[in-house]
Amino acid sequence: MLGLGNSIITGGVSDWLVTDLSDLAHWFKYNTNLTLGTGDEVDTWDSNSSSETFTVGTGKVFKNSGDLDFTTGTSGGRMDLDATWDPGTFSVYIVMRIIAASVSNEEIMQSDSSNFIRFNNSTTARIRIGDTTNNDITLPGSELTQNTWFVFGIEWDASTIRLYQDTDYSTPTTASDSDTFAGLAKIGLRGNPFDGQIREVVLINDVLSSSDRENLMKHLISVRDI
Repeated sequence: MLGLGNSIITGGVSDWLVTDLSDLAHWFKYNTNLTLGTGDEVDTWDSNSSSETFTVGTGKVFKNSGDLDFTTGTSGGRMDLDATWDPGTFSVYIVMRIIAASVSNEEIMQSDSSNFIRFNNSTTARIRIGDTTNNDITLPGSELTQNTWFVFGIEWDASTIRLYQDTDYSTPTTASDSDTFAGLAKIGLRGNPFDGQIREVVLINDVLSSSDRENLMKHLISVRDI
């Protein structure tokens, strides 16, 4: 498998590494630990910071340069974690793009039985901490547009969900939720497909400090702009 180490991409944060995050759980790094080459079917995506792996669970996922393409076939593909990730509090950051002509019920991440992250439309994300409450939250930054890479982050401190976006990560939008986190088990297809691609995923076992958030966002924006 290809391993590129922990160095930051040129143009990113010069003296800071994702592995500097003290509560880092899993870092699925751009173009790293992906089987096969561009245009080939992907089987697994190994974390760059732990022994965790995403494995294709249904449908097909293809490598598009260094990105994962979930849009194949009539319904798309899904990848499953080896073990459900369910910390008490967390931060989730993703570099992705949606290629559908219009954003409608795009399933990004899920627990074993329900949504975790879904984009209802180009301005609203649905976040479920547990399996019952739909938190439909307006995005803090720019409207999502077709074929445009963006960085999206969720942080949860056991009572408040905060959404962050590359175009606004100083003023999050929020919702209250005190459910028990149902965990992250899968990315991609559920009832609805994910019509898009993922470039990088960072999972952290706590909310971030403002300085860590700033550094992580700068890094992910540099990945976004590759």
